[in-house]
Amino acid sequence: MLDKVVFFLHVIRAGSLSIAAKQYGISPSAGSRWLNELEENMGVSLVKRTTRKISPTQAGQRLFDRFNQIHGQINEVFDEVQNLSHEDRGTIRIASTPLFAKHYLATIIGEYVQIHPDINFLVIETAFDVDHTHEVDFAVRANATYRGFQDKDSLLVKRALLQEPLIACCSPDYIKQFGEPIYPLELKQHLCLYATTLVGGNKWIFELNGEYSSVDIPQTVEADDSEILRNIAIAGGGIAYLPYCLIGKEIAAGKLVPILTNYATSQFELSLYFKPRRHMPTRCANFKEYLVKRTPEIDLERKKGIAHANGKPFTQLA
Repeated sequence: MLDKVVFFLHVIRAGSLSIAAKQYGISPSAGSRWLNELEENMGVSLVKRTTRKISPTQAGQRLFDRFNQIHGQINEVFDEVQNLSHEDRGTIRIASTPLFAKHYLATIIGEYVQIHPDINFLVIETAFDVDHTHEVDFAVRANATYRGFQDKDSLLVKRALLQEPLIACCSPDYIKQFGEPIYPLELKQHLCLYATTLVGGNKWIFELNGEYSSVDIPQTVEADDSEILRNIAIAGGGIAYLPYCLIGKEIAAGKLVPILTNYATSQFELSLYFKPRRHMPTRCANFKEYLVKRTPEIDLERKKGIAHANGKPFTQLA
């Protein structure tokens, strides 16, 4: 029954049974069955279901409020006990934006498990924030930063992993059909692609000679995966605002064309977040150091590959 209550916490935090099931590592059908069994065992309805969201009933909110705190204390006890051992073993839980998970984290974990075969990984690929207190050991998030940018307040420790410019781009066919914008404000008259949960959102920043233009671009297509936005742009569906690491090869191949190149843009920033701990478990401390070390190395390897594909020295693309 304890597992079912913990799963119930996931459901309320996520507001979605399917997302909670993915985070917990079970199928949505199993999650639905667990939730029904929990309600039957307790003899009370715990959630209100709609087509868009799951929310707690009064009884469900009381259970969440009381057990959420207890669950946090249980996790702290587990951490304390594990910290008594300096063995590098156990499970590391990571929530990561899809871009980092596919192009960096997959390689890093693949290398790491060969070196540390007693370490297990649970990876949650999501563009949304995860309840860090109870869900994961680490989270990797993407932000669009610019001069004067204020990061939201957080009780988590932040460690920058990499940073590079965002590039406004579209396909050559799009330019033939709709023309190329010369000034940022002209974007309001164009088809634009964005993700509210990813870099930039629908607010794109451009800077020229110290003057900033902030453009609230119109919604044409919204998606939570930047690779989907890239592919729509390649197909001629609009203008995207994406990091160089994602579109460098496509620019080199002529599938995408950078626009508004006279302007400086926001910076794409990937950062690692984790809870401040007096004594971080050995498994987490060792992996954190490996992740921080390998991310810029993999990024450099990717950019050298893009430069080679473009037939230019790497310094010309950096």
